[in-house]
Amino acid sequence: MSFTPVFAFLGRLLTLFAMAMLLPAAVALAYGESGDAYVFAATASVTLFFGVGMVFASQGGTRRIRRRGDLLLAIVSWPLLAAFAAAPFYFLGATETPVDAFFEALSGLTTTGATVISGLDGLGRGLVFWRAWLQWIGGLGTIVLAVAVLPMLGVGGLQVFRSAMPLGGQATLEAHIARSAITLSWIYGGLTMLCIFALWIAGMPVFDAVAHGFSALSTGGFSTRDAALGAFDNPLVEMVLIVFMLAGAMNITIYWALSHARFGAARRDPEFVPLLVLAIVAAVIAANLLARLGGFEAFDAIRHGIFAAVSALTTTGFISDETIPWPPALLILFLGLMFVGGASGSTAGGVKLMRIMLALRHGRRELARLSHPHGVVRIHYGTAAVPEQAMQALWSFFVFFMSGFAALAVALSAFGLDAPDAISMALATLANAGAGLPLVAGAEVSYAVLPDPAKWVLCLGMILGRLEVVAVVALLTPMFWRR
Repeated sequence: MSFTPVFAFLGRLLTLFAMAMLLPAAVALAYGESGDAYVFAATASVTLFFGVGMVFASQGGTRRIRRRGDLLLAIVSWPLLAAFAAAPFYFLGATETPVDAFFEALSGLTTTGATVISGLDGLGRGLVFWRAWLQWIGGLGTIVLAVAVLPMLGVGGLQVFRSAMPLGGQATLEAHIARSAITLSWIYGGLTMLCIFALWIAGMPVFDAVAHGFSALSTGGFSTRDAALGAFDNPLVEMVLIVFMLAGAMNITIYWALSHARFGAARRDPEFVPLLVLAIVAAVIAANLLARLGGFEAFDAIRHGIFAAVSALTTTGFISDETIPWPPALLILFLGLMFVGGASGSTAGGVKLMRIMLALRHGRRELARLSHPHGVVRIHYGTAAVPEQAMQALWSFFVFFMSGFAALAVALSAFGLDAPDAISMALATLANAGAGLPLVAGAEVSYAVLPDPAKWVLCLGMILGRLEVVAVVALLTPMFWRR
């Protein structure tokens, strides 16, 4: 295959990314942090140099990206952008080593939210804004990937994904990406602005409202304070975040349909109602267990239980109070919710609710076949019948996901972690829910204390989770390149 079109696309991507770095530079200047602004401007210049250079170096070659190039592009984009995004973290002293800086940047771009940085209260505002801005950018990249790329490639059964937004019929992948990115950025940006305004009305300072708005819609989980949301101790703020975490975990094309007066789109979306029902059931269970086993008063149990359940389900990982001693039963519940994740076509991580629903329906069909061996029982997703090829791809995804989860946990155990911590960290990164680690492993656990090889393992987990695992496995298979 020709790598020229992939090279050119990555160059254009770096050019846009360089322009995005000017925003935190402006924030740093606004807060009187001229030294920080210089670092962002210098990083943007270097990124722009490489981006433009790659575009010019690829002139004259073929312009069409083939299927193998599609997967290669999707996989290489995340670590490439993270390598440039890591520079401000390292040169401004937020992280001690380049490995930590890369870990932080990749965690932001994949909306995982795992952090190695402590002392947020003492960091420059420009750098704190950069963390949140990375998550917002990564969230936009995630929904473009989920809506326009992975379903087209048939990764992990996502070919059954139903978009309420037209994607251009038989257009090329590049056309899909361009059209989707433009349309989705308006929807995603509009929801973010609503969240920021609502947080400000609820009593959060403007800077914190902007940063938490970025993190909520991207379901990333980076906060601006060391005590996270506990620093604000505001139930209204938590209510707003609950609403917008759920909004971020929904199929984003529903909002496009609603903006075009197609009000039945939410009702017809196969995941919309089940996701809300699951969130309500999980919130009720969490609040009840927190009241009975945690010794909380009714209001506090409801407040923290609902927030934690929604945060885990949407894989955002926000923590309303890091001092809460979560009962073991709740920790198991949160692990399960992180595993499920949000809807397909959203910024949320996990295996996605669509796959869970299809797996359950497949199990129900096999039970029906025990009674009627010769009967024909079709599996439906919404109103469409699911082809057997899609079900085979779905079960392949589960095999690769669980294999990757086990491999990550074993690798982390080899670096000295206890089994509960290794399992929690492996799932938190593979489900892109790393910010919620205190929910499942205790607040004393930190990514910062891990040895560098363990951090590289977790970086791999973040990329695997963001790219639905199968895409990475396919690219590493020799047979895929021989076709």
